[in-house]
This record gives sequence, structure tokens and C-alpha cells, in this order.
Amino acid sequence: MNWIKRTEGDSLVIADFKDNNYIKKIEVGVQHGRQVLMCDVGEEMDPVLDNILMKSLIQIGKNSYVKVGDKELEYDKDFKLYITTRMPNPHYTPEVSTKVTVVNFTVKESGLEEQCLGIVVKAEQQQLENTKNEVIQKIATNKQTIIELEDKILRMLSESKVNLLEDVALIDTLQSSKETSDEVKQALE
Repeated sequence: MNWIKRTEGDSLVIADFKDNNYIKKIEVGVQHGRQVLMCDVGEEMDPVLDNILMKSLIQIGKNSYVKVGDKELEYDKDFKLYITTRMPNPHYTPEVSTKVTVVNFTVKESGLEEQCLGIVVKAEQQQLENTKNEVIQKIATNKQTIIELEDKILRMLSESKVNLLEDVALIDTLQSSKETSDEVKQALE
């Protein structure tokens, strides 16, 4: 929650389901392109928010409108809605889960250990940390190369107009792809 407050600054409007005026705050945010933070939301969402969560916009001319309750409000494209909960592992209904992006900021011990180890290694043996980062980068590049080769082969197979055994370009691509794939697999090992 503090991260959201720091990120959005003074333009952030804080609303709470316990507050009777929370819908009015959301309406102002929608119309004026403000950022709204809904605090301490449980697993149930107010159905009034459905059109906002689904971004069910109505286009009239150059303007977009969204229905909130029984009102049609002009929708400002700068509007953002943040929803936070204090629940450790919320289980939202599929209807809500498909409408929002859930970000879990729970800190795991293993993740902290890895970060601390990286900081210590970088401070004491910077070359080792640099080597580790290079290896990670190479692994990612090699995996991407394999995916690109697979895509190229599939594309050539689907676009081939002649007998596959007579398609010289395809055979050459398959051969070079096999060699490259073997090299990448050896590098990954």
C-alpha cells in the first residue's frame, strides 16, 4: 500500500468499502483521471464496480463512458483503480479474477536468501557474481534460440508447397537447426 502511495503521489484518492462515500470517490476518479486505492477489500466485490473492472466502455463520438450504478460517467483514460487486501491468500471468484491483475507481494524466505547471497557474493567476489549473471543471460538467450528454431521449422512446414522430401531449403534449415539445437543443449548442460 505504501508503494502505491509513493508511486501515485498526491493525486491518489483513498476509498474504503466501509466509507459511505466510496462510490462518489470512484466516480470522481473515473471522470477526472485520478488514481483510486480501495483498501482492505475482502473476497466479495461490490457489483457496482463490475463495469469498471471489465472496462465495459461505451464509445460515443471521441468520448468513452462507463456505467457506474445507474449513472453513465465520462471515462478518463488516465483513471487507475488499485485494490488491496490484508488477506494472506485471497480466493477471488473466477468472475473477479478474470477482470483484474492480482499481484502477490508476499515475501518468501527462499527469495530473500537468494537476494542476500547475491549481495554478499557481489560485495566479496564481484567477478563470480558477474559470471553468474552472464550464465543466466546465456541460458535465456539459448532457450529463446531454441524456441525461434522450432517456430521457423513449423512455419516452413506449414508453408511448404512441394513434397517435404524434395524441399531443399527445408532440409537445410532442419539440418542447421539440429546442429544449433545440439550446441545450445550442450551449452545449457
